[in-house]
This record gives sequence, C-alpha cells and structure tokens, in this order.
Amino acid sequence: MTAESSEKTDTIQSVAMALQVLETLANAKGDMGVTALASALDTTKSRIHRHLRTLMSLGYISQSDQTERYRIGARLIALGRAASGSADFTSVAMPHMRTLRDVTGHAVSLGQVEETGIRILNTIHGTMQIEVGVRPGSLLGFHNSAQGKVYLASLPSAQRDALIPAEIPRATDFTITDSAVLNQHIEEVASQGWATAPNETMLGLNALACPIRNAEGDVVITIAIVSLTQYIGTPPDPDQIAAVKEAAAAISAELGFAE
Repeated sequence: MTAESSEKTDTIQSVAMALQVLETLANAKGDMGVTALASALDTTKSRIHRHLRTLMSLGYISQSDQTERYRIGARLIALGRAASGSADFTSVAMPHMRTLRDVTGHAVSLGQVEETGIRILNTIHGTMQIEVGVRPGSLLGFHNSAQGKVYLASLPSAQRDALIPAEIPRATDFTITDSAVLNQHIEEVASQGWATAPNETMLGLNALACPIRNAEGDVVITIAIVSLTQYIGTPPDPDQIAAVKEAAAAISAELGFAE
C-alpha cells in the first residue's frame, strides 16, 4: 500500500468514526461519557476523545460543565432541521408507496400537513378495475378524513382543540359533528396508530391512514390507501393495517425518525 492510499484509508476511517460518534449521541437516551462511547463503538478512549474535541470545536456536540458528559450540539440540531425541512417528501416516499400499492392493490395517497388541512401531494393508482383515489392538490379536512385524524391524534389536546371548529361542518351524514365524540375517537386513533373515515368525506369512500414523522418526531406527512368502503372495511383487514404501518415506518426512518 502506498503512502497516499494509506492516508486516504486513515481519512475515511476517521470520517466514519466521527459520524458513528454523532449517531451514537443522537440516539442516546441521555448524555454519554468517553468510556461509554468507547465501549459502544468498540474503540479506545483516546481515539474517541480526539474525535470529541474536533466535533466540539465545530459545534456539532457540546459537553456538560457539571458531568463532563457529551450530547449533540446546536449545529447538528440545526443541520437536522434543515435536512428535514428541505426533504422532497414525494421522492422519499414513492418507492414505499409503490410497494404499498402492490401489496394492497389500492390507490395510495401522500398528504402534507398544512394549517387548514392535509394537502394531497401525490397519488398512485391502484391495480383494481374500478379506480378510486384522491386528486393531488386536494385539501382534506382534519376532522373528517383518515389523513387528518392521524395528524390530530399526534397533537396535545390544546393544539388539537384549536384545529377543530366550534361547529364542525358536515360533509355527509356520517361526518362526526359532536366535538366530544370526535375527541374520544381521536384518542382511539392515537392509541392504535391508524385511522379510517368511512363515508365521512364522501359516501362509499374510505381511507386507511398512518402518520409519518420527521427527525424531531413531528407528524409532517401522512400515507393512506384509498378505496371503496367494501374493500377497506370498518375495522380494516389486519393485513391492510400492517402494510400501511410498515410503509409509514419506513418513510419516517428515511426522514430521520428513530423510535
């Protein structure tokens, strides 16, 4: 091995170790010391300490004055926010949307959270003979769509209440218009991690939606299968629920969310 190739190898290994340190601190439940980091990464304390000094000087990690343990720093947090905010949701989600469509046979919709509802970013057609879906650009209500319900379920009660009008508009005879009933329903959605809205937006139509979270744990987009009520039942088939949950989890992971 030449001196140049050896230097390149050392540089690559150094970058890899620095990234592993950042990932370990980001996933830690609390601050970590040098010994714990060295043990987690199966390396020496002296090597870890060199990387910690460099990362601290760049602002990617910080050290507690009291415990001398380390945590992620302001610069890394800002970088994560910038990456999350600039994410092309459709590009990230599309492979998982196609897989979900192939598994279930139903149209799949991706929605983005806005101030007044869920805006449909993209829909891919199902494989069934009768085509049912939601047109991209459509704005779905928080209270009467499966996509809106999973977003409401992610919020503290005060924020949730602010998005539910005093007089809930009725889209169909099946729309939940009693705020107490709706809040109880949203609590159930929060517990189970998915939502449906049979006949609530349009008669004969149902959707099964799950939330998608960014690196900070906020629900920023939703994914749903959409079909006739006879194909997405109440409750839905367990295989359908599992498929939508799996797609949502995979997209969340690509956006940096770690449970």
